[in-house]
Amino acid sequence: MSDQIKIPCLFMRGGTSRGPYFLKSDLPSDIEQRDKILLAAMGSPDIRQIDGLGGADPVKSKVAIISKSEEKNIDVDYHFAQVKIDEPIVDTKPSCGNMLIGVGPASVERGLVKANKDQTKIVIRDVNTGMKIEEIVQTPGGEVSYDGDFKIDGVPNTGTPVEIRFLDSIGAKTKKLFPTGNKIDNINGKECSLVDAAMPVVFFRATDFGVTGNETHLELNQNKKLIDEMGDIRIELGKRIGFGDVSKSVIPKVSLISKPDNGSIKSRYFMPWSCHNGYAITGSICLLAASKSKGTICSDFYSDYSDKGKFEIEHPTGMSKLSFEIEYNDDKIKNLVAGTTRHARLIMSGHVHIQKSLLNK
Repeated sequence: MSDQIKIPCLFMRGGTSRGPYFLKSDLPSDIEQRDKILLAAMGSPDIRQIDGLGGADPVKSKVAIISKSEEKNIDVDYHFAQVKIDEPIVDTKPSCGNMLIGVGPASVERGLVKANKDQTKIVIRDVNTGMKIEEIVQTPGGEVSYDGDFKIDGVPNTGTPVEIRFLDSIGAKTKKLFPTGNKIDNINGKECSLVDAAMPVVFFRATDFGVTGNETHLELNQNKKLIDEMGDIRIELGKRIGFGDVSKSVIPKVSLISKPDNGSIKSRYFMPWSCHNGYAITGSICLLAASKSKGTICSDFYSDYSDKGKFEIEHPTGMSKLSFEIEYNDDKIKNLVAGTTRHARLIMSGHVHIQKSLLNK
């Protein structure tokens, strides 16, 4: 008898993130046992993740769990897990829009959705946040297409475009666009805007921390003072909005804002202990909502309050682009529909093997 168990999975890149995609039915229903399996599968806790699928980087230590939805007019339920690299923590409070890009293709590959002969629209419920998402996957001949000519910043190769639209992102975790009730709060002598749209994010002016906002993600990751100062404020805000102690949680995220060169706005996005080399899709939607709301930190750098169009975010490796439609009520955002186009790739399909002894620790 083998001293390892094997679990079916697809190993995929979704947008600028990467990780295994599991069927919910292939994992234990007991959360503690499930989390032990996810930690073992990714090789955590270990800063190298040498004994698992993780890539020793937060954008490569992510897991998608999918299942056929029982909800009317929803095709697939998507559950996201951020696996901490160096601690035995599996965080299922946030979501990930990049891993979401792979949910449509994975759902077709695993038989949760029957593909059409040209393209397939898949309606997804983000279980972590409750958001409803529409995803359009190219399926010529009834099979997922991956090898296209669409380019996104942060990925070296091109791929087949996957279109995605977030239909109800306002107040995804707190039911409020501004969870503290303020557009700007002052904590530890620093002004910030905590906004909740697709993902709760704390926005700061880069210059308030003695940086320009033009730094690379690698340079910012070396700035421990900056990360610690933002972290202290993040922890305080977590307490104020009822999240409790967020010192071990990845939400809320934090972001630095500065004047753009060519796009709509420039930003550096933290996850939250390291800077993203690009920009999270959920974080970009939150930045869009913050920028489209008068009186936030973003208002120092952005003043276009149109209700429809394009929004471009300058980040360390290029540009993230969104389309949007906003319904305002007395200059306040009542509803926001945001979309973007990325691509995904199936890297490997098979089983991940896990030592049985790790499940008994």
